[in-house]
Amino acid sequence: MRLLPRLSGALMALVALAAGGGELSPAAAADGHGRDPAAHAPASRDRFAGMSGEAIVEQGLADEGFDTEAVHIGLDGIEVVAASEDHGDFTMRLDLAPGSSSGTLTVSDTGDGGIRAVDIYEVEIEESTEDRAVFDLTDLGTGEALHYDSAAASPSIAFAIPIAFAAISLGTALYYLAVGAAIVISGVLALETAKAVAKILEENAQRSSAQRRYYYPAVRRNGKVYISGRGLTTSQALARGRKGWDVWATSRGFARSLAKKLNPSNLPEWHRAHHDGYLRHYHPYGHRPNMHAFYGLPA
Repeated sequence: MRLLPRLSGALMALVALAAGGGELSPAAAADGHGRDPAAHAPASRDRFAGMSGEAIVEQGLADEGFDTEAVHIGLDGIEVVAASEDHGDFTMRLDLAPGSSSGTLTVSDTGDGGIRAVDIYEVEIEESTEDRAVFDLTDLGTGEALHYDSAAASPSIAFAIPIAFAAISLGTALYYLAVGAAIVISGVLALETAKAVAKILEENAQRSSAQRRYYYPAVRRNGKVYISGRGLTTSQALARGRKGWDVWATSRGFARSLAKKLNPSNLPEWHRAHHDGYLRHYHPYGHRPNMHAFYGLPA
């Protein structure tokens, strides 16, 4: 299905596509970006195997009819700029603040009267995975707001309010970002390990010893480990681990120490990375609590 930029004639295609600050928790998502998960997600992962996150976004949007002008994915921010291959006057630009799930979406197009229209929306993303997108859009010009949940998207809303066009465009971009390297769970942005670690270590090196963080929230999705850039104190990491939630540590020693503190009755259990793209980790003794203390980079 190709995304087209015109509100007239293109909304049928867009509607068909759409119809089909908390904690980084491992709660499962419900449905899929208006897509059939069985048809799209596995095929996407296979087709994009070995590609970088940026390359996945570029290829995915190209499949939807967009020429990607810029893609950047990192803890220092996320940027996606794309223009329609069929109508070069239509563009969308997504900018997320560093380490954040909020930002702006700018949509511009030339109407039938030749007048250039630019709409800027404030974006607040609650969830963005291969399975589901949930976010709020607010038109900064009119104040009009829309809550979008791909698991409950209604085709009729696209004909009622133009903001729905922006929402569906954003949902498509978020889908390929999630396939690539960036997800949002409970309002917390997390990046695939290789994308997150370098920035985390760089920022830690610039901090005083009292300000450094050695633990970060982690979550497992689709055989990968994603890390949030929101550092945890030791007490916060312990509280997270006691819930059975995963943590990434900046070194093997810190990972082992956390697992040991979570169950001091015996030595923690060490595991190699189970497959390519996974991480080495410790479990508290007996998997009680049943969490992963990850460390290092993907195998």
